[in-house]
Amino acid sequence: MEVSNLAELVPLLSNFWRTIPTTLQLKLESSLTLLKQDHKLNKLFFLGRLEAHSINYLLAFGSPGVDLFHQRKFYYSRNGVDWLLLLEPTDWSEEWGRIWGEFTGNVGFAFKIRSLAAGSTSVMVSEQDRLWYVMHAILREAAGVPRGALRMSSEKHVVLNPFFQGLTRAELVELGNYQHFRPPERPAEENLRGRTEYNLSMDVFDPLEVDVLPEGKSFTLRMDDSDQLAMWSSLHWLGLDFFHKANSNVYGFFYNGDGRKNWDLPFMVEL
Repeated sequence: MEVSNLAELVPLLSNFWRTIPTTLQLKLESSLTLLKQDHKLNKLFFLGRLEAHSINYLLAFGSPGVDLFHQRKFYYSRNGVDWLLLLEPTDWSEEWGRIWGEFTGNVGFAFKIRSLAAGSTSVMVSEQDRLWYVMHAILREAAGVPRGALRMSSEKHVVLNPFFQGLTRAELVELGNYQHFRPPERPAEENLRGRTEYNLSMDVFDPLEVDVLPEGKSFTLRMDDSDQLAMWSSLHWLGLDFFHKANSNVYGFFYNGDGRKNWDLPFMVEL
């Protein structure tokens, strides 16, 4: 959720049976506004909270330039007031997603993981580095936005589309109308294939349903009582929810989980 829209978007979290206490919300609005100014960020988003054994990590990310993903920075806080920068680990691996131990709340704690490669030795991963990885993985694999919310500018910058007016009620319920919140990883011709009508600046982004296995069964949908707000939830990163209100630019995503990936999903759904 973009910092400037927190007050508008937080009430929608009740549809997910989530909440941010008023006192914490006020702290976040104040501290994140200061963080955005002090670090000279063009955009800043509140991602949510990660439940650890002794505390909750509050998570945020932002970018200094017009491109949402260029030099993107990750931050965490224990109290909603003081924010610390998370540096990208120099040598990280996707295998870190298989660390199953509970986050402790101590950023200096080290987790032991053994590589799946034959003959490899165990490595130690600090909780701080793992926290960076989990934010990276959630945003890459699970965070979604409605088609049209992101735009590729003529300078090849990924930006929020200021002209986005929302999906229609009929479009809300189709997973194919949502895209990954990330720069395109697939060739443009693959993302455009099969569309009878397309807008090159919007449809170059990776559809949410194509590369998260099992395809088409990695997210669940709920509608609110008004039948105008779609709420999608990731079944891989449990606790990551994203939402969009029909015919409006109201959308966002929020994480409230323990930072552990659900690797059992392929065995839990009917293929």
